[in-house]
Amino acid sequence: MKTKLLLSILVCSSIFWACDDCLDETEYTYSMSSETFYNTSDEANAAVLAPLNIMRSAYNANYFATLEINTEYCYPKGVYQTYRQYNGFVNATHITRSASNWANLYKAIMYCNTAIEKLPEATEMTESEIKSYLAELRFLRAFNYFTLVKYWGGVPLKTEKNIATWDVPKSSKEEVYAFIIEDLKYALENCPDKARYLATPCKHAVRVCLADVYMHTGNYAEAKTLAGEVVNSEAYSLVQVKTSRDFDNVFGADLTTSTEEVFYIKTSRTDSKTWDYLSYTAHPKYEIEPGKLMLNGNGYYTHYTDLRNHIIASWDTNDLRYGLNVGFYVFGADAYGEYTCLLTKYWDPNAQGSKANVSIPLIRYPDAMFIYAEATARVAGAPTNESIEMLNQLRRRAYGYDPKVPNAELDYKLSDYSTMDSFIDLLIKEETYEHFNEGKHWDFIVRLGKAQELVGKYYNVTDGSWTEIQERHYLWKIPDSEFNYNKAMDQAKDQNPGYTSAD
Repeated sequence: MKTKLLLSILVCSSIFWACDDCLDETEYTYSMSSETFYNTSDEANAAVLAPLNIMRSAYNANYFATLEINTEYCYPKGVYQTYRQYNGFVNATHITRSASNWANLYKAIMYCNTAIEKLPEATEMTESEIKSYLAELRFLRAFNYFTLVKYWGGVPLKTEKNIATWDVPKSSKEEVYAFIIEDLKYALENCPDKARYLATPCKHAVRVCLADVYMHTGNYAEAKTLAGEVVNSEAYSLVQVKTSRDFDNVFGADLTTSTEEVFYIKTSRTDSKTWDYLSYTAHPKYEIEPGKLMLNGNGYYTHYTDLRNHIIASWDTNDLRYGLNVGFYVFGADAYGEYTCLLTKYWDPNAQGSKANVSIPLIRYPDAMFIYAEATARVAGAPTNESIEMLNQLRRRAYGYDPKVPNAELDYKLSDYSTMDSFIDLLIKEETYEHFNEGKHWDFIVRLGKAQELVGKYYNVTDGSWTEIQERHYLWKIPDSEFNYNKAMDQAKDQNPGYTSAD
């Protein structure tokens, strides 16, 4: 029996902008045989947009909140409260939410696999066009597998070659990384130099992602080369700021793009394809400025920071990133405690309910800068002028200065950070400030082997006690549903450490 494919894809110009050619604001519903689809460029384009649409749900509020709660500066509330014990997913609601992320990541991968299988047979596109669309799809597949391997470890590798197979065994982390690298190498060779739409990947997005993969696998020389190509391309630049809210030109509502955007999941107010994460970081009593509530009356939030936390207390308030993230939004004693602050990087004064039109920042130019700074030092065996300059550019911008102009009073000096240990500490400091509330810091400190040291030391603010991270906190639980339906997976041997079907 021929396999049937049903794709229902909402495609509109307000989601996937193009410079010259925008898609009609129309809902295209395709119900067709996979043997006759993927012949034209329009159909191939729809195939790329399908996983992007699902990725809005995969990289949702729960995904970002979970990763932020893991950090040394963030504290949980509500159903996330069990994270205070750093004991993994022990809350049934939280396990259900992580299982939803797993399902959406694999759904996006499935859409990629279906198109990757059929696109080579297209009859109405050139070979070059086919390779270009395949490259975009393989980037998206690799990106989602990269998320899976970082937070779940080894996972089943479901590809275009086993697309009709239910029972797929768990692959090791090394096997998953090898697969990701293969996909990204193909994408790097065949992706367009410039993204077709703001939502679709280009070669530079591939370079940053592959460089990050190489950092995780210890191939620092390749990571340096790839990140350096992005940094030296002049395709991106740091947005200059004079006030904290000038960062809205990077993260703000209804923003088309910025010079820092490498790969964002785009959102749209007009068709309700928005981002729900802002409802997790907002409270109706407090205004970002007079007359503008954070999220128009939505009072639910899941995590916060505390002014007594070492990261927050030692953060120079002249750093405009401080005001962007926590500085203006203290609850006060009449609310949840005089030291409690919400995370305020993103805001949308016109948000409705739990939805806001803020694009999801998955890859930014500073990501390439951090990779290049660290990889350059690792390859040299010691920090270099290039390493320090990357951090200085971010620091200058954060204080309202031109990132490219040296500042004798502000700049870090290589002589003060001449050892790898001192440089890594500095790197973590700047990365914490720059990536605050972007869901990237936890993975960063885990990769560096610093999670226990930092979280254990800085998490508790009231009694000064040390927090011990449990083994199962480092990986998320593989959903029970995977074991129920995938008979090649065995709960006893394939589940991540510390979890059982009873959790």
